[in-house]
Amino acid sequence: MGGILVIDDEPAIHKLIKMILEHEGFRVMGHGSGNGPVSTLPGERPDLIILDLMMPDVDGFEILAALKSDEETREIPVIVLSVRHLPEDMDKARQLGAEYYLTKPFDPRVLVDTVREALRKGVSSSP
Repeated sequence: MGGILVIDDEPAIHKLIKMILEHEGFRVMGHGSGNGPVSTLPGERPDLIILDLMMPDVDGFEILAALKSDEETREIPVIVLSVRHLPEDMDKARQLGAEYYLTKPFDPRVLVDTVREALRKGVSSSP
């Protein structure tokens, strides 16, 4: 199992997500800040990606579009986790291929349940 890659530029949010998911038995892969091209994903293929949309150096929508257009990563489920809560943002993320959309602040239980569902529906297995 590859684990879960969190792409978020806020270290406190990344640490919180990591703590919540690891407490539930999930493996969280190295920090993904969103900086640099998608080709800089860790060498190990993640089973799931949690993606923030608002980062200083790159647009999360661009990352999502690149992930879903690349043959190597298009099948990896993506959960968008963002402060952007407008219906048009949610629609755009879904059109680009995000399977789930959660808003910050988020309920840890909802995050865990969504991760489990995404992994169950994907090619991976959850703990």
